[in-house]
Amino acid sequence: MRILIAAGGTGGHLYPALATASYLKEHHLVNRILWVVGKRDLESELISSQGFEFKQLKTQAFPRTLSIKWISFGISLVVSFFQSFLILLRFKPSIVIGMGSFHSYPVVTLAFLFGIRSLICEQNVYPSLTNRLLSHYASKIATTWAQTNEYLPPKATRAKNKIQLMGNPVRSEILKTKRKEGIEKLNLDKNKFTFLFLGGSQGAHSLNKAGAEAIKLLDKEKLAREIQVIFITGRNDIKWVKDCLKSLKIKILVFPYLKEIQYAYTASDLVICRSGAGTIAEITALGLPSILIPYPYAAEGHQYKNAKVLEEKGASYIIIEKDLTGERLKKLLLDLIDDRPLLEKMARQSKKLGRPQAARKIAELIVAM
Repeated sequence: MRILIAAGGTGGHLYPALATASYLKEHHLVNRILWVVGKRDLESELISSQGFEFKQLKTQAFPRTLSIKWISFGISLVVSFFQSFLILLRFKPSIVIGMGSFHSYPVVTLAFLFGIRSLICEQNVYPSLTNRLLSHYASKIATTWAQTNEYLPPKATRAKNKIQLMGNPVRSEILKTKRKEGIEKLNLDKNKFTFLFLGGSQGAHSLNKAGAEAIKLLDKEKLAREIQVIFITGRNDIKWVKDCLKSLKIKILVFPYLKEIQYAYTASDLVICRSGAGTIAEITALGLPSILIPYPYAAEGHQYKNAKVLEEKGASYIIIEKDLTGERLKKLLLDLIDDRPLLEKMARQSKKLGRPQAARKIAELIVAM
């Protein structure tokens, strides 16, 4: 069996695809896997580092407003269709997988025209524009949330067994790591309450700013010596965050990026983060309670919709970015530390929402197709 995977743009599309591809490869379910990605360094470096072969497309995201970008987008779309045609002709895949980024559009569309079965995967509650368009052509749609059905075109939702609730695949190393290992690897104290501030690989300046202010305020509290912090800032903010937090009583580990994020997750008692699909999948798979600060400029407000599901189920609290301050964040952190039964309930609710077997289930669906 030969699998063609179209995934790129951000880690939110790449990592679930990698988790699925790795499962297929490790369990010898496929003969060959080929990736179709864009031109970003993240895409080619990440895929090649995992031992997969790839082809690059000349693609651009759909312009959201009327502008001159439509001209360059139109040219790149025509070129990407031609490139995709050649890739399909030469590779002859048994099935095509689209992970929701705009790289999927020409590949899945042509697969439909060639009579090749396809699966598109949607990680967010609110589906991407690409997946909404492709839902008419795809053979199957794998979703992470039951609520996604409300936002898909009626034709897709009416088709019998077309939509499959699968979850968002999480890397195996995240699922396998235990708390003790995370504590030891990061040289933390197992008896202290651990916060994880996580802005993503590119960082989140407003989250970093409010987080740093909240930690400085917590440092003045009596329980300062009972807590410790892991702070992942992104590359742009690392220096000023370190300068801002030096000489405090609270033990703080500051990283620009942590490749082995599993150690930070498993060592933590509470996560303060954005609500991208990948992060949500990881914290729920591990049953971690969270404070979510949705990125306000995410396409069509999809991060807020993700966060709202967790808040409604009692797994998280949301702070809207315009309301985010160091003082408000500090107060909520103190309230949660003081209410351990509530934190335990949040952790249980988070675990209920997690789908740690998503990679296996999607791999099984691919084989069945």
